[in-house]
Amino acid sequence: MPWKTIDLDKWAEELGVDIDELRQKNRLIETLVKTRNKLGLSQAQLASLVGVSQSRIAQIENRVKIGNISFDVLLRLLHALGHEYRIITRRAAAR
Repeated sequence: MPWKTIDLDKWAEELGVDIDELRQKNRLIETLVKTRNKLGLSQAQLASLVGVSQSRIAQIENRVKIGNISFDVLLRLLHALGHEYRIITRRAAAR
């Protein structure tokens, strides 16, 4: 099922991953794709910048095994595209 049409809650359950993690990864991937396109870079060019294969970039952009895509890989790709990031933690409300 294409990632643009799937229900994230259902997808997270099927993948056995936390929905919040899935949402954050999805947002980072959206930013990655938009920035890469805005800069006019091909997947192969981005792959060359960070030392991975073009097929890996395609897998990431298409959310293939999104539960296995690590945050450090996503942040490294975004950094190569000129993004800065910071990690913020905050205590969640009592459930």
